Amino acid sequence: MLGVLVIRADGGVLAVGPPKQRTLASLLLMRPNGAVPFHEMTEELWGSAPPRSAAANLRTYAGRLRAALPPRERDRLVARPLGYRLRVEDGELDLDVFEAEAAAGRVLLEEGRAEEALRRLETGLALWRGEMLEDVPHGSVIAARKVTVDALRLSAEEDCCEALLALGQPTRALNPLRALVTAHPLRERAWGLLMRALYALHDVCGALDAYAEARDALAEDLGIEPHEGLQRLHQAILRRDLAPPRTVVPASGPVCLPRQLPPATAVVGREEELSDLTRRLGAPGDVVVVHGPAGSGKSCLAVSAAHAVADHYPDGQLYVDLRAAGPGADVLCQALRGLGAEVADPDVAPLAYRSVLADRRMLVMLDNAAGTAQVRPFLAASPGSTVLVTSCPMLSVLDGAAHLRVGPLSHAASLRLLSLHVGPTRLRREPDAAADLVRLCGRLPLALRIAAARLRAHADRSVRELADRLGDERQRLDELEADGLALRASLRSPYDCLAGSGRCVDRLAAEMFRRLGPLPAGMISVQDAVRAVRGRAGEVVRALDRLVEMELAGFQPPDRYLFADLARLLARDVATHLAELDLNGGNRARPVA
Repeated sequence: MLGVLVIRADGGVLAVGPPKQRTLASLLLMRPNGAVPFHEMTEELWGSAPPRSAAANLRTYAGRLRAALPPRERDRLVARPLGYRLRVEDGELDLDVFEAEAAAGRVLLEEGRAEEALRRLETGLALWRGEMLEDVPHGSVIAARKVTVDALRLSAEEDCCEALLALGQPTRALNPLRALVTAHPLRERAWGLLMRALYALHDVCGALDAYAEARDALAEDLGIEPHEGLQRLHQAILRRDLAPPRTVVPASGPVCLPRQLPPATAVVGREEELSDLTRRLGAPGDVVVVHGPAGSGKSCLAVSAAHAVADHYPDGQLYVDLRAAGPGADVLCQALRGLGAEVADPDVAPLAYRSVLADRRMLVMLDNAAGTAQVRPFLAASPGSTVLVTSCPMLSVLDGAAHLRVGPLSHAASLRLLSLHVGPTRLRREPDAAADLVRLCGRLPLALRIAAARLRAHADRSVRELADRLGDERQRLDELEADGLALRASLRSPYDCLAGSGRCVDRLAAEMFRRLGPLPAGMISVQDAVRAVRGRAGEVVRALDRLVEMELAGFQPPDRYLFADLARLLARDVATHLAELDLNGGNRARPVA
């Protein structure tokens, strides 16, 4: 992938096919061993206006790719319910090898092992044969991934030069650094390295001229002064007191190393998802979104995976609960305080955030995101950093993001989770009651954890007694609360996002949830929904789709929408609360017609 697309097998080069087929192959290689959704492939190949034959064409392209493989290798490309999956073994993909060598080189460099670092970095950079996928038509996903990989390549080239300086070889670093600052005049770290190389070669005037060029470039393109680290380097050169260091001080200046991840809890029934997520987080530079219904254990899964890869991010782990945080750039100000930087002006926060994280390798976890707008300020801070997001909606408009959906647990996994907290003996004594408890909890990990806490707190009570309490729909949400955990609050969060939105379609979706959710059937057709709210079919469908996106409803082709039991109970709860407000003269939001 690090040049024109080439796939080799049995000593020969395979015929990948025409441009769109090459795009499909590239997209599959960018998500090795993970299913790429059909909708993502369709958008990448045809944009927002795919032809009616798109699905058939995808099958044709995939079939031809499979046929191009040697017969014994054709099981590498398989269809999944929602997309295609291409199996790639360790060491087979040049992009994976480059990212691993670049990461290892950076770690060795930080440890002061410059000679070993240089070997690893040069091995990775030698894999490049031109521009990444230079013969492949780019859609939004490939283009976004290319930006990230290109940035990592530049950081690796800078690391190489830093290793050469640490080894006392400034002459070898000089030409690569001149080429870097010429092609990328806003790379402050490259300018700093060039200044050090020139100073080490006793060219003080050249080093000072390099600073002047860097300052002019930054002022002309960004309207800013060089960062404090580069200014300090300039002053040291002016004073002629810059000693040759073992490693170069990054231009971004000092930053505290946060270790903010919440404690990890046991993950049950998500072993495959945990393995997949851990693998994705192991390669810095990505945006990974874990999405699914409220209470499905997204945060628990994400935190466990984040702890598993924490040592891949030596500059720390930043954690932000977006549900509890304030709006927009104010959240960035709070995050910057956690990084040891005091920024009071929200308008300055985005630039300060990018500066603090520049050339750092950090894991940034954004928990409980309600929408893309909350996430965007934290993106593109550093090619070596990874952003991990949990949300109910998929956040599908985040370009280049990898998405992992988690739903309710299987019945067997739900019983395992209960057993972990309650003990297997107690459940074996009442298998039918335990099965009922799992069903009434909707197989949601949060509800199951709360039920387990209730059972632990009342060891003398039977499982059947709690199951019977939950069986009463009027009190089920009240019963699923224990010691600060409340299923109702978690389930209600996506509804509150819709109800408080400024978009008409979101407010209509909230209104429809209140009206249609409590219906006993739990399922409604588009026609029934149109009649219920007396709205236009197009508006009603868009509002119903928003409920699906927010995981408050499901969709059953061709035109039916489903409300799970716990969603129905929440809808009834909200509708009852608003009716009581009306009865008592409270203020109720005006329904959307």
